[in-house]
Amino acid sequence: MKTSVEQFRTKFTEAILNFVWRQWSQIGVAGSVKKSDPWVIDVEPLLAFTSEIARHDARMFDEVMDWLVVNGEWINAQRLSTILHQDEVGDKAVVGALAFWMMEKDKSMKWRGLAARMKPYSRTPAEPLLWGSSTRGAAPHKRPDDHFRRYGLLRPPIQTRGLTQPVNMKEPAALAFKCRAVFGIGIRADAMAFLMASEGTHARRMAEILGYNHMRVQAVLVGLEEAGVVAMRPVGRTKQYRLDRDKWWSVLMGERQPCPCWVNWRSLIRGLSVLWRATWALDALRADDYIFSSKMRSAMRSARNDLHAGGLGIEVEDDKGLVAEAYLRVFLRDIEAMLRILGA
Repeated sequence: MKTSVEQFRTKFTEAILNFVWRQWSQIGVAGSVKKSDPWVIDVEPLLAFTSEIARHDARMFDEVMDWLVVNGEWINAQRLSTILHQDEVGDKAVVGALAFWMMEKDKSMKWRGLAARMKPYSRTPAEPLLWGSSTRGAAPHKRPDDHFRRYGLLRPPIQTRGLTQPVNMKEPAALAFKCRAVFGIGIRADAMAFLMASEGTHARRMAEILGYNHMRVQAVLVGLEEAGVVAMRPVGRTKQYRLDRDKWWSVLMGERQPCPCWVNWRSLIRGLSVLWRATWALDALRADDYIFSSKMRSAMRSARNDLHAGGLGIEVEDDKGLVAEAYLRVFLRDIEAMLRILGA
């Protein structure tokens, strides 16, 4: 069996881009949403992932820039920086350029700080921001935008369409935004959103999922318990915290709707990033089934635990006993199943 790397890459790329498009459309990016997902959207991991994959979709890239103009106030820039560095996802130069551009739109210090932290990751020599559909680059621009050129990225001057809407805080998928609007941008808001969309957990696990310092998360949970907002019960050597979800849903979201679940976006994005990078690292002209199978087996082994931990029920088959290109059928089957779960 000779499997076309180019066909697989095209299908996989389109599916992942569609999945990410759908997430942004649910929180205000212009576009039709054919269905709403039953989970809370966690915007910092989503933005980190988008900074890398949207280099393959010019329209997505500019629509997300438009979204930042309207809704950038809800971004936790420090958390975004932490995710980029700890999880090794996204494109730091792209995020730096976005932050530098946002400094003109929003005078808060968070964008200035983020732009400065990303400056060391500027591309040298400069390269096109957008990749071609089948090549690793696109033609250079005669008048590159100054914001992106500062980070070694070449693109035309920015012209957003101004079609983005403010995040609809009534939508279940926007629960985290509603919590930030009520409790401020920080650990307390994200902890409340997590507890409202889950069965509760202990401080260390919450810190791992959200990307905050464990001791700071612990302090917030203790404060919420003392205020009577959350309940704590000892489980072994840990303290488990949980929230009266029905009560707080009524307080924050109003009329009763199906409660969304919490997806571990950090884990999910880490796993998808590994597969994305491996897919685009393949040489479509030289990769036979043996090379294709070998490279993707290695990528899937690296991504497996994170895909499982994402909480969406993504399963990866055991590859033991599968020799050389025999694994390829299993890999393609796993990818098909994963994309169905993502609704992509």
